[in-house]
Amino acid sequence: MELTARQIADSFRIRGSATIEIVAKNTKGELPEGAKTHCKKWLKEFLFKRREELKNKYVAKGNESEEDGFTLMAVQLKLGMVYKNTEKRRNDFASGECDLHHNKVTYDNKCSWSLDTFPMFETEIPDPKYWWQLQNYSTLWPSEKLWLCYTLISSSFEAFEDAVRYKPDHNERYKMAERMVYSKAEFELMQHHFFSDATLDTFVEIPEEKRIKSFEFEPDSDAQKLIETRSYMCREYIYQLLIKNGYK
Repeated sequence: MELTARQIADSFRIRGSATIEIVAKNTKGELPEGAKTHCKKWLKEFLFKRREELKNKYVAKGNESEEDGFTLMAVQLKLGMVYKNTEKRRNDFASGECDLHHNKVTYDNKCSWSLDTFPMFETEIPDPKYWWQLQNYSTLWPSEKLWLCYTLISSSFEAFEDAVRYKPDHNERYKMAERMVYSKAEFELMQHHFFSDATLDTFVEIPEEKRIKSFEFEPDSDAQKLIETRSYMCREYIYQLLIKNGYK
């Protein structure tokens, strides 16, 4: 049965990762332009069942490192035997999939691309979109605390092999390994296979406890209310788009 314009619009939920696009600006009762752009994108995906997958080296590293990052988070925060959440939840206005909900705390892990992008000494969350993402999750998993964890994970053997494929100089490979690998054991494995003739001796290990940075904060009722309000505003905007384009 074909859906009506209202049914299509009411299918909209704010996805956790897109929350800041919709709530970032206070526009005095109007939907921000970024939210309108997101609504148009969502509507095309919904109507024609096509969703563009974001692919770049940063996404690839994040996907590759996800499991190791979760394990590092669990070990360093002493969470005990926990398993990554695989449940996607939705309520009347939001949807998402957190990394872990444990003892009334919701956790989300972000694997940093490199030491340069890892917020080792930051005192505030570097990217506010992750604060909003966790506020979204807190409407789906009732939480007393929210934890955003950045982890620094070495590149895989396969990723390093691909990176040095066309770089025959062993000292150059050594320097690349310093940028991509953080533990002594992993570095020595790479050295054995890829740059055993290097003459450099400058590698410094980064201990596991230094490769996680956590930010703890609380669910914000005002933020949660704004997420709910903007979700309904998005639905109305989507409904009007559909009516203007001949949907009933």
